[in-house]
Amino acid sequence: MSTTSNSPASRLFLVAAACLALTGCAEESKGAAERPATAPAEAPTAQAPAPIRAEPTSPDAARPVEVLRVSARKVRGDAELTRMAGPALLARATDPVAIEVQTQEPLGSLERSSSPEIYLNGERVGDTWAVPPDRLFVFLPDATSLKDANEVTVAWLGNEAQTRSTRPATLTRQMLP
Repeated sequence: MSTTSNSPASRLFLVAAACLALTGCAEESKGAAERPATAPAEAPTAQAPAPIRAEPTSPDAARPVEVLRVSARKVRGDAELTRMAGPALLARATDPVAIEVQTQEPLGSLERSSSPEIYLNGERVGDTWAVPPDRLFVFLPDATSLKDANEVTVAWLGNEAQTRSTRPATLTRQMLP
């Protein structure tokens, strides 16, 4: 005879299993007693899964992010911009430029899986840094990719159609540092 079958842990497991089985039986008979004997058994109702939403659920995220003003600043010589641009961009950049956007209204909660992004001439040009309550920055290695007049908009990533700025701001070459 094995000593395992006589161990206290095995007996404890058997007692726990028996209690669970009896509890299940009691719950089943309790439910059956509440239902009249002539009533048909109710089929479990199938619940439809909740639809998956791609858009952020915040009411603020469904509105366009309007641009109040846009400006350009040199990165080198500015401690905050140098930190945000990061060593990778600074290592390959000849004359890095920060495009700064101030939004008309505060951005709201940034604690979500989406983020506000700056678009130049309809294209996302890099990762955007959000600085609450209403400032955004995107960094370019230099200004050579910019046109004489550039259309600047903002939209929440993943919900661009509903949140893109309806009144773009203009960034001109004359505004560059």
